[in-house]
Amino acid sequence: MTKILAAIIFILMTGSAAAENSPEVDEGIASIKQKKFDFSAESRIFIEDAAPEFLLRYKNISADWIHGDDKNFLKLKADKEIFSLMGTGLEWNISLNAVDEKILPSVGINLYMRIRPRLDIYLEFSGLTLGRHGHVSDFESGIKYFPQKNFSISAGWREINFKRHDKFNQRGLFAGLRYDF
Repeated sequence: MTKILAAIIFILMTGSAAAENSPEVDEGIASIKQKKFDFSAESRIFIEDAAPEFLLRYKNISADWIHGDDKNFLKLKADKEIFSLMGTGLEWNISLNAVDEKILPSVGINLYMRIRPRLDIYLEFSGLTLGRHGHVSDFESGIKYFPQKNFSISAGWREINFKRHDKFNQRGLFAGLRYDF
């Protein structure tokens, strides 16, 4: 088992080193593997119904707002990194999810992976059921492309189900732009 783990780490390290020395990758893009920016702002739109989404993040705290179905969904989330190695990592999170004045907590997990020097894929899931008091689930998967070190373009799928005396459902493909400060 130790040999297999060592071989996987060696392959990951040499693959990234080869990509960093490639002439098609400039120093700014390669450096984002290790640097995390403190603040980011992202704007997305759900393609099917043109529902807007705005995300603001400071370090490991984020706020996510969506206006859909004549209701407002707000998610306040705190992430904690479990591990991170060369652009690939795993995080867990806790969040408060609200539709209008109704609030439900959730816990979740985020997985992200650098597949090319300028390309990431990610998967996020959070949810919690409170029995007859309601439930919330939020699933998102997508891809991010970094044309510049602090700018990214994303596309993916997101599905949110929220029920507490009232329902909020938002699902579909989205496209977005993000800027990191």
